[in-house]
Formats: sequence, structure tokens, C-alpha cells
Amino acid sequence: MVRGITQRFVELGSYHVRAVARFPQSEEEMDANAERLRLLPGVNGVVSELQGFGLLYSETARTGVTIRALEGPFWNDDAAGLVEVVAGELEITNRESIVLGVAVARRLDVALGEEVRVLTVRSLGEGRFLPRVSRFTVSGIVSTGYRDLDRLWTLVSLDRGRQILADESARAIIGVRIDDPYALPNPLFNRGFRSVGSATAEREALAVREAVARVVAPEWHVSDWYGTERARYVSLQTSRNLLVFIMALVLVVAAINISSSLILLVLEKETEIAILRANGAPRGTIIGAFLTAATILGVSGTAIGVVVGLTLAANINGVLAGLDALLRAFGSRVELFSSEFYLETIPVSIDVLPVAASALLAIAISFLASLLPAVKAARVRPDRILRRHG
Repeated sequence: MVRGITQRFVELGSYHVRAVARFPQSEEEMDANAERLRLLPGVNGVVSELQGFGLLYSETARTGVTIRALEGPFWNDDAAGLVEVVAGELEITNRESIVLGVAVARRLDVALGEEVRVLTVRSLGEGRFLPRVSRFTVSGIVSTGYRDLDRLWTLVSLDRGRQILADESARAIIGVRIDDPYALPNPLFNRGFRSVGSATAEREALAVREAVARVVAPEWHVSDWYGTERARYVSLQTSRNLLVFIMALVLVVAAINISSSLILLVLEKETEIAILRANGAPRGTIIGAFLTAATILGVSGTAIGVVVGLTLAANINGVLAGLDALLRAFGSRVELFSSEFYLETIPVSIDVLPVAASALLAIAISFLASLLPAVKAARVRPDRILRRHG
């Protein structure tokens, strides 16, 4: 889930590395900077964009939107693969074309081929403003699967954007794509052990970012994808860490249950343990028997948990849809999974290493939890137990 949301912002919103103009830029200056960036080693894509705000309205409704004026083709195959074309096409075919996010289209109740208007304003100074109304025809309705992106998006051509967006209110952006954006320093994906290959990839990514900053400085501010949306990613990281903490608590509770069960077993079988000890069974044998029992419990429980967990994970979207349908059938308004806050479809990516590490950790915790009851069993005094039950 974290990677799916992050990937959409990185590829479709903030770019891998981006330069934002500190001052209004002419068309010639912006094109010249974009061309210089294309020549840098390690850069595999450059997109020029103007971004501003406007009021988009139809015959029945209106809404505020973020206007993104882009030159086409503005997304590569990897980025376009994250966008579902609901109607029409993704490309902007002419100056009158506009592509809407699916949430915007629903709010305005417009369909493919219908006309919409965009109201923008230009400041004349001394508190005066000049409104401008522009007409567009809806040529595409698209969805990224994430409402935070869809609810504000409107895409127009760069030429038309320069015409309708005021210099003082629009942001000039040059987006840069590199080979491995996730190699840039970030706590979401650069964690734990660093191999030689990952360290090399990080150095190369940092070199590209620094080269971009040198080329466009000082008129442009350069940031990478993590710095651009830092607050959002910190929130995602906090949520993920909280989930890991909750899962760790579940393991601890399971370990306590194993330990409690074994302690009860020691109390129930203390007579048998005393007889074994009286017949010469060493303490190591008693300890080994209980540790073996705990290990069998841990391995079998972990195996069942991994199989069930992976099965549910692989079919999580269908499971949630079924549970929501069941709740609605009983008249409940509770929604287990709201696409208002998460992706409409949870991307499933099973990584073998974390699954294996979690399984081994669960077995190790169950083993450690059995030490106390095993030692307690080994310390049984056969003379006292047999006298008490004799």
C-alpha cells in the first residue's frame, strides 16, 4: 500500500527530481533549461509544466481545481501504466482539449465530449483582478486509483496553460526522471542493510540531483520526490511503523499464551515429571522435551499462519469486497476499506524476505517463551511431589 501510493505521487505528481522556478520564466528560458537538463548523464526524461489554480464549472456544478499545463507526451510508459483511462484518451490532442480526473468529472457531472469552462484571474495591481473564462472540451477522463490525485486534477496543453494562467500565480516546474528514483535518500525504502549495489545506485542518483541543481541554479529550487512530499511520506512511514508494532504485540501475546500453556502443562504433569526424575532422567532431558514441544507448537502455528496470511493477502481485495457486501446486506453503514483515504485497489506484492524473517522471528519467540516453563519442569523436586501424592 505504501509503495503503491508513493509510486503514484513520484511518477505522476512530484517527479523523481523537480526544479521549481523562484521567479516567472519566459517560454524561451524554460525551454532552454529543459533542453540542458535532457543532456545530463543519468537523466532519461524531462517534462515542462505550468501549475496553477482555477474554477472549473459545467452547466450543473463547479469546483476548484489544480490546472496542470503539460507538454505531451508528458508521461512515459511506466507512469502511464498507473493511470486508468475511464473514457477517451490520456493524451491532450489540441489546445481545446482537457483531461479530467474521474472525481472531478463526477463532481461536475460531465462526460466525454462535453464542454467545460475554466475561470482564472490575472492581477492588475492595487487590488484589481481581471477574470478570464476559457472553454475546453473533455477529451479524456482518467483515474489513478488514489482520490487525493483524482479529486483536483485537470490537464491541459502547455501552450494553452501559458495563455490562461497568470505569471504571478502559476508555478513553472521542470520534472526530471532518473533510472532509480528510490535510490535517493529516503527512510521509506532505504532501510537496514545496504549492499554495494544499492550504495552505488544512491551515489549515482545523488549525482544526478546535484547536476540538475547546478544547471538551473540559482533561479530554480531543486528537490527530490521525498523532499517535495515529505509530510505525506512521514505520515505513511508512521502508519507502517505502527502496523509493525501492532504485529509485534500480536507475536508477544502469542508467546505469552504458549508460555502459559506450558506452565499449566508442567502443573498437570508434575507427577509424571517427578517419576521420570526419580528414575534418573536428567534435567537436560526434561528441558529438551518441553523445548521440543514449544518448537513444534511454534513451527506448526507459524506454518498455518503463513499459509493463511499469504492466501488472504493474495486475495485481499476480494475478501474486503465480500465483507463490505455482507455488512451492507445486514444494513450496516460501516465500510471496512474506504478508497477516500487509500488506493481503490490494494496492490499485492509478496516479498519473500520479510515473510521469512517474520516466520523465523515467530518461531524464535515461541522458543524463548518456553524456556521459563522448561526450567520450571526441570526444577521439580521428585521427593516432595511423590510424598504429596503418595
